Amino acid sequence: MTRLELQRLSQAKVDDAQLLCTNGRYGNAYYLAGYAVELGLKACVAKQIREHQIPDKALINGIYTHEAPKLIGLAGLSGALKEQQDRDGLFQSYWAICAEWKPDARYVMNDAMSAELLLTAVGDPEHGVLQWIKAHW
Repeated sequence: MTRLELQRLSQAKVDDAQLLCTNGRYGNAYYLAGYAVELGLKACVAKQIREHQIPDKALINGIYTHEAPKLIGLAGLSGALKEQQDRDGLFQSYWAICAEWKPDARYVMNDAMSAELLLTAVGDPEHGVLQWIKAHW
């Protein structure tokens, strides 16, 4: 999967999450919003992989995680994340919400408040996590 494909999938997932939330499908909206963050971070990790070089084994194995905090480290964004959190308190809160997402959310019927909160954390155009990720992918 290419970096561009991951970027497109990330945006498609958040767009779909928005549609689902609008139509009362909160559980799936929640799941897809979190998945959008995961895919966006994987696009950032893909940026670390250079053509004609064998990537570090730990990087390759790590790509298969679903944990946003681990993906931040693999993407080399730990410092940038800390700087953004220090600079923007709302972003810091949004990141905390996104970092709690787990892929097991696909088995949970989340309520409207949970879905809307995660969607705001992901999609806020000024302070949202996906907006920040896009600046790094």
